[in-house]
Amino acid sequence: MALQKTLSLLLLLLVTLLGLGLVQPSFGQSMYQQFLRQHVDTKNRGGTSFYCNKMMQIRGMTRPRCKQFNTFIHENIWDINNICKNPNIQCKNGKMNCHADVMRVTDCKLTSRSRRNCRYQGWGSSRPVVIACDDKTLMPVYFDG
Repeated sequence: MALQKTLSLLLLLLVTLLGLGLVQPSFGQSMYQQFLRQHVDTKNRGGTSFYCNKMMQIRGMTRPRCKQFNTFIHENIWDINNICKNPNIQCKNGKMNCHADVMRVTDCKLTSRSRRNCRYQGWGSSRPVVIACDDKTLMPVYFDG
């Protein structure tokens, strides 16, 4: 009887710990997924206004308002994720969870907007980028510059 109680308690403890382990990463994962949606395009080179106009709409950054400025990174996902292993630097908000590297990007700047239409100017380059990473998961979660 005592053995059965002990096993039941251990099983309950294991399920509880497993549940906690699954809940915590999902928060970081959703921020990571948002980062990917807003800033990562590994399939295209971008670099044009046509690209920006298309991608900003497809990725949902023209509703309910036109986003003023956005950057898409055109590197493989491993290189993007590995930026979190670079030395920490200070973010614009003062926190120390940012990391920098040089990457191929397309910058999109809002040039005009009407009720249902956002227009962007786009240009491609290789330049330094700064990305904030989640301290626990070491995954990119915010494009800082």
